[in-house]
Amino acid sequence: MARQSPNFSLYRGDTKVFALTFKTRPEGLPIDITGHRLWFTMKQSTDNTDEEAVLQKSIIFPETPASASGLGFLTLTSAETRAIRPGVYLYDMQWVIEGDPPVVMTLSFGRINVLPDVTRRDGA
Repeated sequence: MARQSPNFSLYRGDTKVFALTFKTRPEGLPIDITGHRLWFTMKQSTDNTDEEAVLQKSIIFPETPASASGLGFLTLTSAETRAIRPGVYLYDMQWVIEGDPPVVMTLSFGRINVLPDVTRRDGA
């Protein structure tokens, strides 16, 4: 299920929103993702442990009409990206369906180029 995602750039301190659509294959029917977990992990190297990650975020998709129709959002806030030093990092996103054992699927992976920002102020 994992697929190479386009590599992308992100300015340090910017907000990044990922919109994810979950559908069955090959039918293309929406999957209810309510209560499912999504992990986003960003590291300098695949040899780094999760504890050494530059950024790691976990969300649980809420009980909403969007989740029921297979649409989920992961937001990296400006505060989270502000703490990252400019450079090139590896990332992946894993979808986890809790259970015994849990079902874990890597949805995407690639490189993020964190660019230096000029303006360091945010809207606060």
